[in-house]
Amino acid sequence: MKHENLRFLAQNGFPVPKFTVSSDPSDFDETFSDAEFFAVRSSFSSEDREKASFAGQYDTFLNVPRKNVKSKIEAVLQSRNNSNVASYKQAKNICENETGCVIIQEMIFSDFSGVIFTANPVGILNEMVIVAGRGLGDNVVDDKINTVSYFYNTDDDICCASGQDGSCSLDEEIIKKLLKTAKDIQKLYNRHMDIEYAVKNQDIYILQARPITTLSLESPIILDNSNIVESYPGVSLLLTQDFVGEVYYEIFKSCVLRISKDPVLVEAMDEYLRYMTDAANWRIYYRISSWYAVLHLLPFDKKIISIWQQMLGVSNLSVTLPQKLKVSKRTKFTVLKSFIYYLFKTPSLMEELNNSFFPKYKSYMQKIEKSSTIDELLDIYEYIKLDVLKDWDITLINDMYAFIFTALSGKKNKELISKIKNLESMKPVESIRELCCISKEFGFDSDEYKKAAKKHIEAYGDRCLSELKLETKTYRTNPELLDIYIKSQAGDAISSFSHCPKTKNIFVKKAKTGIENREISRMNRSRLYGAARSIFLKIGQILKNEGKIESPDDVFYLHISDLRSASCLCFLVEQRKKQADFYKQVPNYSRLIFDKRIVNREGQIEHSQILHKKDMLFGIGTSWGKVTGEVLVIDEPEDTIDTRGKILVTKSTDPGWVLLIQNSIGIIAEKGSLLSHTAIISRELEKPAVVNVKDCTAILKTGDVVLLDADTGTVSIKR
Repeated sequence: MKHENLRFLAQNGFPVPKFTVSSDPSDFDETFSDAEFFAVRSSFSSEDREKASFAGQYDTFLNVPRKNVKSKIEAVLQSRNNSNVASYKQAKNICENETGCVIIQEMIFSDFSGVIFTANPVGILNEMVIVAGRGLGDNVVDDKINTVSYFYNTDDDICCASGQDGSCSLDEEIIKKLLKTAKDIQKLYNRHMDIEYAVKNQDIYILQARPITTLSLESPIILDNSNIVESYPGVSLLLTQDFVGEVYYEIFKSCVLRISKDPVLVEAMDEYLRYMTDAANWRIYYRISSWYAVLHLLPFDKKIISIWQQMLGVSNLSVTLPQKLKVSKRTKFTVLKSFIYYLFKTPSLMEELNNSFFPKYKSYMQKIEKSSTIDELLDIYEYIKLDVLKDWDITLINDMYAFIFTALSGKKNKELISKIKNLESMKPVESIRELCCISKEFGFDSDEYKKAAKKHIEAYGDRCLSELKLETKTYRTNPELLDIYIKSQAGDAISSFSHCPKTKNIFVKKAKTGIENREISRMNRSRLYGAARSIFLKIGQILKNEGKIESPDDVFYLHISDLRSASCLCFLVEQRKKQADFYKQVPNYSRLIFDKRIVNREGQIEHSQILHKKDMLFGIGTSWGKVTGEVLVIDEPEDTIDTRGKILVTKSTDPGWVLLIQNSIGIIAEKGSLLSHTAIISRELEKPAVVNVKDCTAILKTGDVVLLDADTGTVSIKR
């Protein structure tokens, strides 16, 4: 009951105003306090249960003069007979007789007050919510005044505000104090809590605390953007979200079937496999709970999961992960045999995949060029999924192969796993370097340059910033962008690359083989996505010609299921453009944990801030060396950004970032590991890099001067 919770909080040192309890007006002891005004509220047996709070069902009286307290005690006791209480009991299936008492508490005439939820009651488990309004708490809970809400992501330490017109604004120190108090109360009860508070002269008072009753906590949905944010930074439009979900589903389904040879198991895992990725606030995440379900199939799964977390930069989770699926002994033995087999066979299988891809890719592009209807183009899309993705799962096994042998090679050998001869990611840069030379020697209007530019686009036209977002304009779809980039680089020399001597370390050799094949497959993945982009842009042109959308690019605001619509889609596209603009304001959270379903942010975001700023940041040094310089924080990468002489600060990088990194003097990233693109490219370009630096894009501002020490994995801010 409420009074027991208050007594428990007071005994554990929390600032609870003085109170007493009474079950009869005649036994009220007025001597407990010298105050002249009190709050009088119920404390009945049915209240504050795990599944039924009875919030607001019984009468509460605030600002009660001492002489009126006894009458208000009687009124509260009588409120147990209110019709709304009976209806609530019926709805919650509570039949027991009411017992309890009344709380008489010193009145706090607060400057502002409100409620703190240690988890967002709409179902976001790693988001605390502070609601605040001027004056007394009843004004807040009864919506009598305008309020401000602060949403605090506990994993990212980011707080964003959403306020109504004329609402109050809390200073950062009070927000920190409220959050700390709420965390301490949650720890005390070991559950998520709904806490009423008041603040007077910067002092916090706890008026009530009870469990949040709307959360089940049974099967949390854990979304994490570790590693995947490299490919899908920021907002991704709906067509990209659909395509990515389908690609991951088909590939993982093929992979589980490959290693288990058990179609029944694949069917049983369908719910996990269908949601290897998901989207929240129009950003693409791994659904980590699904990944763990798959990883648990592997032999030595605890060790494999540890390596996987290390290579992808996934931090430890504070929530319960899905239990292992029941797998027959026969299937377990098959998986073990497959695991051992692919430790030896993966390089040759990757070579087969890489060699077979380009002829298929050329065939797809020719078919796309010849197609003239939406049905034909969607048939090609389905054919590509069946033809390519059924074998593409070997790239997942190769990723694990690279992870395992990179881990076995040891952190001390990070220099040895760099400088891979003819690394696929470096070839577009070499081609760009050649184009720069040709442009300077012959000019942009020369046949020599035009021929070389066409050759570059044919080979690498899909390699660009954010290349896996279908809505991205690439050099293939917009060739003029290549000319713009070459002109911006024409006065600079782009480095060529030296290579390290060979090593006899067998683990390093295998790690380098895995990385080399990984980069080849990722280049081919760019081309595969380029083929999908060509299909959907052509569908967009057809829809524009039919008057259903205004521009071919509008197609990316549609779901795949919308593409055969017989109706005009212009209004739908406009609505979704507004949604996309809104979600661009929402912080790019690294992790979101939902209770039962994914909840997208609603309402207006006024501002967001990092609450706990530091002078020294820590991460993982993935290359070597140290450098001091100004930072350039990049949220949305563009080819035209001048990175010369700057230390780049970003959430993460994708393969297209090589053209930005090569002009910089170093890089700091929130995400990453020894095998992230930031790590691989920075080593190849000999740039100091520190990855996995928590909150660096929120803490650091463009123009800040830092000492980047990749040898120790530290970033020191020069104040």
